[in-house]
Amino acid sequence: PFRNIENISFGSIGVSGSNVTMASPKLTGFKNDNRPYEVTASEAMQNVRKPNLVQLKDLKARIVTDDRGSVALLQAASGTLDTKREQMRLRDNIVVTTNAGHEVKLRSAFVQFKSGNVTSNEPVEVSFGNGSIEADKLKVTDNGKVMSFEGRVRTVLEPSRSSPSPKDAAGASSTMPAS
Repeated sequence: PFRNIENISFGSIGVSGSNVTMASPKLTGFKNDNRPYEVTASEAMQNVRKPNLVQLKDLKARIVTDDRGSVALLQAASGTLDTKREQMRLRDNIVVTTNAGHEVKLRSAFVQFKSGNVTSNEPVEVSFGNGSIEADKLKVTDNGKVMSFEGRVRTVLEPSRSSPSPKDAAGASSTMPAS
């Protein structure tokens, strides 16, 4: 069943009926823009009758998102990888973090590696430097450059912490002469 999957490596293999279990699988590839991605998991199970579909446990993905080498790291409890279409359906405890300091929490997601698109039709939470966004649905397009929120959307923005407080700006911290 592995002859149809390019760029995959794994540890030990077990066979039970038509299911093949792989320990520590790793899949690498390139998106349409020639930026690399890598998917690893603690375990993968593949039915020989459906060789393009791989069930993953405790998966992690590393996706380069721009020409500067920025990276998005994805973690999920489980997922189904379609190696032929280079797509993945994720479930349970999904967290995406970027080296720009953004974090996205999802219940489920559909990832298209080649296009860089991500869709979630369940509630999402996004946090970033000075705020957060909660929404019923999320669509990420243009390799992560565009995030569209749908349904009930709630945004919280906090003032920048780098600006001086009014107390500091007024010079209240200066010392008084002794009397």
